Amino acid sequence: MDSLLKPTVVSLVLSVGVVHAAEPPSVDQVRTELDRQLSEMVNTPPPEMRLLFVGLDPTQYRLDEVHFTLDGEPLPTPPVEKIGSPGPHVLVTRQVKDGPHTLVTNVVYMDASWNMFSPTSGLLWNLTSTLNFQTQNGLRVDVTATTVLVPEAKDPRLKVKLAHGVNMEMIAKLEDVALPELPPPPPPAKKAEAPRPAPTPAPPARQQKAKLLVRVLSSLKPVAATVSLRGATAQQVSLKKGARAPVQVEVAPGDYVADVLAPGLLAQTRRVRLEGGTAQPLDFALVRAPKKALAKDKNGRVELPKPLRFPEGKPVPLPDSASLSQLVDLLVRNPTWRLRIEGHTHNQEGDEGARKQLSEARARAVMELLVGAGLEPSRLETQGLADTQPKAPNFTARGRELNRRVELLVLER
Repeated sequence: MDSLLKPTVVSLVLSVGVVHAAEPPSVDQVRTELDRQLSEMVNTPPPEMRLLFVGLDPTQYRLDEVHFTLDGEPLPTPPVEKIGSPGPHVLVTRQVKDGPHTLVTNVVYMDASWNMFSPTSGLLWNLTSTLNFQTQNGLRVDVTATTVLVPEAKDPRLKVKLAHGVNMEMIAKLEDVALPELPPPPPPAKKAEAPRPAPTPAPPARQQKAKLLVRVLSSLKPVAATVSLRGATAQQVSLKKGARAPVQVEVAPGDYVADVLAPGLLAQTRRVRLEGGTAQPLDFALVRAPKKALAKDKNGRVELPKPLRFPEGKPVPLPDSASLSQLVDLLVRNPTWRLRIEGHTHNQEGDEGARKQLSEARARAVMELLVGAGLEPSRLETQGLADTQPKAPNFTARGRELNRRVELLVLER
């Protein structure tokens, strides 16, 4: 044996002797040590986002335009000729910052059949959807924008819709290092007075469980909050003020709705799909609640402190996250309420058919913003009323601006 290796061998022999002489470690100690060594060997890369698009049959519906904006910056995409087929098509893969992001998708479709007897012949669908999602180091977020048909829609203008789907996958890789062998846990003590029970098979549910890493912040500081999970199982999680590490929750895989409430802060909600055997972060950034909370009046309508404003002839409102955040807070605190969003125009925004279509698009755009904020689509419905219910005279610019609006009607179950 090489003389240089002799001290090492002696050291290892002494070390092994000490281990065998000591009291055998418990199962929890073995598991804790393995978790520690695994975490040290994980090489955590920055988060990634991959954008995918699923379109419609180009023989029936022609894709005219598609635009994506991530955190206010346009994303480059292939020409519509290359992504007009059903797909899915991978459009963009890029590294992003750890934290919250906002994706706005806009697609324009036309009926390609040109059948004069078809109710959708020559019809144009201009669809916009907003998605808020989180990223974390070591994870890749797959965001899929999907255009879907709604065959049961009675109004042909509602036959095409745009939706988002989010899936996360771990991209962190273990370095090529062999795990050290740890001594096995001690066997259970035998009882002389009772026969040895038959071994109980280890339940496979431990590997099937999904893990949720919950964290609630306000002004970048952890706050005390209560998170309620509703889905395959129901569970309530309490977070302590100042707790830096996220709270780990194990639940059955499936689709969940997470509502978060904290004293003095606006409530939020989030829809999340959890896969078995994965750990998914769920971060909330809460803002301070105003002194006067939103409420419905005796007619069931909700007045926002700052009404949403719409540009002339456009369906998407100007940004106003404060008003929408207060509306989300109201619906989270009243989980049995549903909301009807009524869209309106003034009498100079196109002909009668165009005004009707624009009012419906405005209602749908607000619905998409609320769905992007986490509300369940089943709690929202839309209606377009064109210029049939003006709020102010249309012969002044101010009056026309007031009539470009949405009304919010609370429906109780």
